[in-house]
Amino acid sequence: MKQFECFWGDGYRSNDKKSTLAYYDLEFFNELRGYGDQEIHIVDTLEIGDRAEFNECGEHWVRRIA
Repeated sequence: MKQFECFWGDGYRSNDKKSTLAYYDLEFFNELRGYGDQEIHIVDTLEIGDRAEFNECGEHWVRRIA
């Protein structure tokens, strides 16, 4: 099963000003969460250790860890 480490920083921080780091599987990435077909494809094709940056609205990256 593919696993991903996801980081949200500037542009996504909550009122406490902290960044978020969380872990998800591929099913997390869908249109309801703001990922379009192209972004989902990019995430799906990452190799372990590779990272994709999605910085259109703020600092956000996804790294495949398994």
